[in-house]
Amino acid sequence: MAQYTAAAWRRGAARSVKLPALLVALTAVVLAAGCWGGEPKVSPTSDFTPADARDAMRQAVIRVLQLKSAAFTLEHKVGSTRLFPGLEMSKAYGVADIPDRVSLTVEAESAFPRSYLEISVITLEDTAYMTDILSGKWREVGIDSLPFTFSDLGRTLADIIEAVEDPEIVGAELVLGHDSHRIAGMIRSEDLAALVPGAGTGFDVRLVLWLSRLDSLLVQVLITGKVMPSDLETSVRLLTLDDIDVPVNITAPK
Repeated sequence: MAQYTAAAWRRGAARSVKLPALLVALTAVVLAAGCWGGEPKVSPTSDFTPADARDAMRQAVIRVLQLKSAAFTLEHKVGSTRLFPGLEMSKAYGVADIPDRVSLTVEAESAFPRSYLEISVITLEDTAYMTDILSGKWREVGIDSLPFTFSDLGRTLADIIEAVEDPEIVGAELVLGHDSHRIAGMIRSEDLAALVPGAGTGFDVRLVLWLSRLDSLLVQVLITGKVMPSDLETSVRLLTLDDIDVPVNITAPK
């Protein structure tokens, strides 16, 4: 009996110690429910208005027109860009000395024979050079024959930003080290022709742009939808900018 009484006492003591802690926890839950239960969930971007998005876009136009140089990458996440019949591009990257000096590399795939290729391009004002697909040697070409130029990149980006319809701030995100607004809107395919030569007419394309909250710099653009007539309906391109205004030296190939 003495052992039973001692054990019962110990269990009762343990319950008496745990009970206040349990009451504290339950009280905290009730108080939290009283404070937050009746309020709607608020989106992190609910305080932004269409005017805020349009103002951010206007500031972005001013900023890209000030660009002196930039590294860029235009990459397909879904689909590819037809450069010539039988040759599909998956990625183009390089540097631009704005307005009219560009050095870029194009990653592509040929259908027959099936092989992966890298094509280098340099443009110097009105003169262009491209490596031969077969020999890899540089040759001078007409600048109008190039599938991509990225010349006057600042003006191209400004025109695209200005053409976006119904922009809306839909979130915030850290992208390439920049604390950025994420802005969504629509654009017509023909308004992307300077960035994607051969763009068709009349296709609705969704854009998501990331603009630095610090200085309105355009950091990244996601392009979703058919731009060229040969594109998949589900095509996705991603344009990123980096090394802004870092001096570059682009010269004719030797």
